[in-house]
Amino acid sequence: MTDAAYELAQVNIARLKAPLDSPQLKDFVDGLDPVNADADSAEGFVWRLQSEAGDATDIPVLGDSWLIINMSVWRDANALTAFMYQGRHREMLARRREWFERVAEAMATLWWV
Repeated sequence: MTDAAYELAQVNIARLKAPLDSPQLKDFVDGLDPVNADADSAEGFVWRLQSEAGDATDIPVLGDSWLIINMSVWRDANALTAFMYQGRHREMLARRREWFERVAEAMATLWWV
């Protein structure tokens, strides 16, 4: 827990280019556990959405099986930014176009809680 009056929540939704069990998404799926472990131990991390499987890839999103969700809470914007743009998460972020469709709609948001 933190002493801050507010924490920063984020949610992002992505549309898959292929099924999660496809060869095209193997590197993404293989990277989920290590990246989630990095998040769990990151400075400023508070919470993340996950099912009993340990990630959120099996949580339904708007009734569309091609959508996946990521949601987490961080101490502040600096903590979230540091996690997003360093290490394994940065490496996976750089490859997102291999795994996810480019969409016109806004698929991410931040808010203070």
